[in-house]
Amino acid sequence: MAKTRRVVFSFDERSLESLQKITEQGRFASMADTVRESLQISRALQTQAQQGFTEVIVRNPETDEERVLVIPTLQPGSGLRGPVYNAHGGPRSSS
Repeated sequence: MAKTRRVVFSFDERSLESLQKITEQGRFASMADTVRESLQISRALQTQAQQGFTEVIVRNPETDEERVLVIPTLQPGSGLRGPVYNAHGGPRSSS
């Protein structure tokens, strides 16, 4: 069995509201479960970024519409921090 450790986080009001909303919308059992899954997703994205993958493409199977999620922390040479959900649709530029 994995060893567990109790950790306490402090959130500003806006961040706590976001965490609560994600917990409810994702139907997580607790905020701790939300944070755990978020860490797993973040780690998976970081692993892919280390292999050169810097775009996340999501597709709606009903419409075949695709969108690219822009994740600033995965962009090469970027120390920016930003939301994971900054998605945009439409044509992509080649720059």
